[in-house]
Amino acid sequence: MLARRLRRQAAWCSELGSPLYASLLESAADDLQLGGPVWEVLEGFDDEPGTAALALRFMGAVHRLVLDETLPELARHYPSTGGEGDASATWPAFKRAVVDQRAKLRDLLGAGCQTNEVGRSAALLGGFLEVAHRTHLPLRILEIGASAGLNLRWDRYRYESSEGAWGDETSEVRFVHSFEIPPAMNRSAAVVERKGCDLQPVDPTSVEGALTLRSFIWADQLGRLALLDGAIQVASDLPIEVEPLDAADFLQRELATSAEGVATVVYHSVFMQYVDEAGRKRLEAAVAGARQRASPHAPVYHLRLEPGARTEARFEVRLDDQLLGTSLAHGTGVRWLEDSSQQ
Repeated sequence: MLARRLRRQAAWCSELGSPLYASLLESAADDLQLGGPVWEVLEGFDDEPGTAALALRFMGAVHRLVLDETLPELARHYPSTGGEGDASATWPAFKRAVVDQRAKLRDLLGAGCQTNEVGRSAALLGGFLEVAHRTHLPLRILEIGASAGLNLRWDRYRYESSEGAWGDETSEVRFVHSFEIPPAMNRSAAVVERKGCDLQPVDPTSVEGALTLRSFIWADQLGRLALLDGAIQVASDLPIEVEPLDAADFLQRELATSAEGVATVVYHSVFMQYVDEAGRKRLEAAVAGARQRASPHAPVYHLRLEPGARTEARFEVRLDDQLLGTSLAHGTGVRWLEDSSQQ
């Protein structure tokens, strides 16, 4: 079971452009099946659901020890710390690290997965612009499962495509290769209120928080790492407190009364896999109740980027029940539906 999960994540890493992690996870799966040091680290996590992202937490734990200089030998191979990224040369050092740091790795594995991929703002952008276009109202945005709140700052980033651009031209975060079929960018949108919640929020402006976020970036994807570092800089310029609160409790409170003169957008990205069935029902009920109470002067929308039913490789951007577009898991390869803006 555990080996299968590692191999499944290896396939995802290969498809999403991380040959180093794809190879290391395949080697780790082989070692686990032989009862080697990888098994000694992962033993006891068999009962976790697949949605708990054990493979990503494992790779993130190792990467964290590379970034904090606990593993200088492995750091010489990881591109995120200046290494060459050759998988065959990296695996022996990776295996030694697993042996030497077994206790630390098992301790780190107890924490949840905090990817908070800032690239997903590029996939969500068109949804926010669509709401602003339909309502002609400023936006009140409520993100659940917000982690470090980086995607709560989506309007402070720059988005560029072959058909236009949107956002702050001087932003530290620039998306220049995210769109295959971009949404209409000749639209304005203003955020007047932003709030978020997470069971274990991360402060991106702290040393500890930044280390946590950087550790979950795949070590050979320097573009993603640069985007994250830019988003951390933006976060320091625009402080937002992400509340340590259950998502359903947060929405029940925030949506209890109508917010006149603004369009409220409840949103999340690759979050629902971490919510149990009871929690999902509570979330759905909170949003449905708010939408029933909504008015043209206080509309409520539900925007999300989550795995799609059509194909595992493409994630769906939906606004309420409408499919607006798709993207890959990290917000790249955005394909907007040509007729989505005609609604």
